[in-house]
Amino acid sequence: MTHPRLSRRSALGLGAAAGSLALFTGCSTSTSGSGSGGGKDGGISLWIWPEGFADDVVADITERFPDAGFTQTVQGGDFKQKLQTTLQAGKGLPNITGIKGEDIAHFSSVAEYFVDLNTLGAEDHKGEYADWKWEQATTKDGKQLGIPIDIGPTALFYRHDIFEKNGLPSTPEDLAAAIREWEQLFDLGKQLNAADKDTYLIRNLAGVFDLAWRQSGKAFIDEDGAFIGADSHIRQAWDLAISAHDAGINAALESNTPDLAAAVAAGKLPADFGASWHLADLIVDAPDTSGKWHVCEHPGDAANLGGSFLGIPADAEDQEQAFEIILALLDAKNLAREYVHSGNFPANLEAMESPEVQGEVEFLGGQVAGKVFAHAAEYVRPLYEDPADGTVNAPFYAELALVEASGKDPAKAWDAAVAEAERLAEQNGITVA
Repeated sequence: MTHPRLSRRSALGLGAAAGSLALFTGCSTSTSGSGSGGGKDGGISLWIWPEGFADDVVADITERFPDAGFTQTVQGGDFKQKLQTTLQAGKGLPNITGIKGEDIAHFSSVAEYFVDLNTLGAEDHKGEYADWKWEQATTKDGKQLGIPIDIGPTALFYRHDIFEKNGLPSTPEDLAAAIREWEQLFDLGKQLNAADKDTYLIRNLAGVFDLAWRQSGKAFIDEDGAFIGADSHIRQAWDLAISAHDAGINAALESNTPDLAAAVAAGKLPADFGASWHLADLIVDAPDTSGKWHVCEHPGDAANLGGSFLGIPADAEDQEQAFEIILALLDAKNLAREYVHSGNFPANLEAMESPEVQGEVEFLGGQVAGKVFAHAAEYVRPLYEDPADGTVNAPFYAELALVEASGKDPAKAWDAAVAEAERLAEQNGITVA
């Protein structure tokens, strides 16, 4: 019988400052998700997804705003759908809501359901956060829908003991210098696979493709509402993924599965791309490998995976106090606490330099991982995302899965992906040339 994997957020808190790892801290909530809108006794309420803000962050807000009656309510299930339904109904609204990074493009298309935070003074705080993340929640006409919680600049996690054993560069500095180009990383993968035919450097083709097209600074739909998924930046990302497949270094493991966890634990997938929160995945999948991992820059510029926001529904009450609480939740002190709690890398610039974020991490052999991710954040290219991007890019991932699982011809897979993506684009009102 296969048991479901333990969620990284429900099983893990990260203590970076002292080089410690506090495991199994659980999620932190003041109230569990009943789905009610207002806070306790009509106070300020926050809706958030299951991991929630840490207990000490909630306690800080309660202490700083003793008369606010602050509560956070965890909403399980499809958070986007729950929020969208409630916004449309205009009843049971929270005073503050989380907005996931993958959903901000959708909610930007219905910006009338949110307060323009610039009317409450958000513009005065813009310089405190990563500029490209701030802009992700800015509409075309300049409205600010959310204040950033965290960001997900990417890097390469790797087993330094396995790399050293097989004659590969093993220090973060040496490895980063050796893999500035993707082809250099693939060459190391061939060397590793030659030494042990069951050891692979790439998790799956989707992972390479997903990172590569983001590095271009363009997605699948441009700001004028035109489909660009067949353009050169997507084709180059596709060809790069196929190169990894042809090189024989692709483990072809589906993400978030027991098979993937087993490969990581056994050292058969001794490298993987990810944002800072991926460290928690590694700890859950391979707890016995503590101290054997490092993290370094991957080929090309960093991309961004994940990162969320806090906003205020347009019909919510007590908007000025809700905004004050958002700024307090997302100040440097509390976002540093969140990094310790969940591994989420802060969007607040001061928090990036805090002792908590810039402390040694035991699981990574005492490395200061925060330094790597703070540096990566400087090179993330801003990316315009259309609400329909996730719909039209799905065929590319599906076809890559067929290439690696059933040996489908990559050229035929590309043609099929483009044809289906164009069909979906037209269906969703996107211009197709």
